Amino acid sequence: MDINDLFGADTLSEDLQARKNTIEQLIERLKQEISESPEGTLRITKNRKKHQYFHRQNQHDPIGTYLPVKNYPTAVKLAQKEYDIKLLALLEDQLKAIDKLLKNYKPGAVMQLYECLNPQRKSLVTPIILTDEKYVKQWLNKPYNKMGFGKDDPEYYTSKGERVRSKSELLIAEALIRYNIPYRYEFPVYHNGVLLAVPDFNCLNVRQRKDYYWEHLGMLADPNYANKNVKKLERYSLAPDFDESSLILTMETNKHPLNTRVIEEKIKRFLL
Repeated sequence: MDINDLFGADTLSEDLQARKNTIEQLIERLKQEISESPEGTLRITKNRKKHQYFHRQNQHDPIGTYLPVKNYPTAVKLAQKEYDIKLLALLEDQLKAIDKLLKNYKPGAVMQLYECLNPQRKSLVTPIILTDEKYVKQWLNKPYNKMGFGKDDPEYYTSKGERVRSKSELLIAEALIRYNIPYRYEFPVYHNGVLLAVPDFNCLNVRQRKDYYWEHLGMLADPNYANKNVKKLERYSLAPDFDESSLILTMETNKHPLNTRVIEEKIKRFLL
């Protein structure tokens, strides 16, 4: 991983917070289930080839009361309770560890170290990572060969003066511009040196410093177009190292045009 991606993107604290929330919910559930379980513990012995179960009511009851077959559900509940108690202790320890890490982990500290320097000192220092502004500028300025347009292709231009191929792509581009999302139009994606695909938009989540690939399927009612794009999506899926979670899809037909609310939701979900 590039050092700029490693220190510039903060997904660890988000992942830890999500894990913490899940653990807290599980702890509450375990506490409830333990409180509703039978008192005491389970003792298991083996008599010849069969196991026998005994219900120990308290710690002063070393033998316990034998549980016949009809009381098998009680044995299950007691075993589950003992497992739940151990799991609860383990999860509480993990929760303490996560809380400690979240308290001490400062993901932006490396970048802030440079940003807090006075301007004169900044001019003398080369930071170990790029600022967001410089990272975005470098990302946008990466050269690539753009696909051309045919003489009969319709002309649609964004507010930045960039030409796109359809009204729907224009809607997507304008939404990206409105949310200040860096993007590259029809930027080619290579896998092991071989062209994988040319997505409609290559977008950058600046906070994560992660690339997303936005494919808009605009003519799904056309069988030839649909077949062509199914093959295109298959190439993404079959590329061994391609992260499919970075693929954004929107689609439409003649009877069901692109919903602008969907565009907004995709941007909020993946790119902010």
